[in-house]
Amino acid sequence: MTSRRRLLFPIAALTVVPVFTACDDDTAADDAPAPGTVSVSVYGEEYIEDALPASVFSDGWTVTFDEFLISLGAVRVAPEGADAGFAAPAYRVYDVARSTGGAGQVVGSGASPGAAHLEVEYTIAPAADAVAADGTTTEQLDRVRNAGHALFVRGRAVKGDVTKTFAWGFDTRTAYAPCHAAGAVDGGSTPVQLTIHGDHLFYDDLFSETPNVSFDLVAASDADGDGEITRAELLATDLSTQARYQVGSEPIGDLWHFIEFLTATVGHIDGEGHCDTTRE
Repeated sequence: MTSRRRLLFPIAALTVVPVFTACDDDTAADDAPAPGTVSVSVYGEEYIEDALPASVFSDGWTVTFDEFLISLGAVRVAPEGADAGFAAPAYRVYDVARSTGGAGQVVGSGASPGAAHLEVEYTIAPAADAVAADGTTTEQLDRVRNAGHALFVRGRAVKGDVTKTFAWGFDTRTAYAPCHAAGAVDGGSTPVQLTIHGDHLFYDDLFSETPNVSFDLVAASDADGDGEITRAELLATDLSTQARYQVGSEPIGDLWHFIEFLTATVGHIDGEGHCDTTRE
């Protein structure tokens, strides 16, 4: 802007250019986002804290999670493209099925440079040195950490007078990075929510933009009819004859590995915000 003014002004007027330059610099400084803090939480939404209602499912089931344990760490929040920011590298085990009344659970808070846009990174993975987050019991911590799980879900599905229970642990490693957060830092405190989507575990397509949320095939996997759906029964459920449950080029032929693949899609940011993912 200043250089263009120099070209337009007569030579005698050049003495005023520093005044314009100084004003422009002051204005730029005034407009720069001010440093502040970020406050990071993790939240399983009502779908995990309360229930996945029948209206969500294409086949009328209702799913309630008694536990939804995740081993979460390597959290970083920083201005887009910058190194400085908030970091919480240690892993903690959270039960995001624990009721928080919509507040989510605290991950941490810290100083951040001013930023018009934030980038967020976090990982859900097994961690032998993970500790219990507030509200997570020693038993829950041991169940996840000692078994090498990244994610453990226990719950029940109900349709009419039929009830099916499940308790599944997964050892997948997924880095969510980057996630583009909705918030900006300009003084004060900026909330950042790591959002976990429990309905994704019951998608019926790995790559469709509009998959169904379904449970009929999962329920039908209960081969011995005892009401509990086990890992072995899901492994025995062949997908090759299914019209749905498409896997693209992924080498997946059974329902267990299908759901295991979906565990890498549960992480989001600020509700419906998306993250790039790396599966290990």
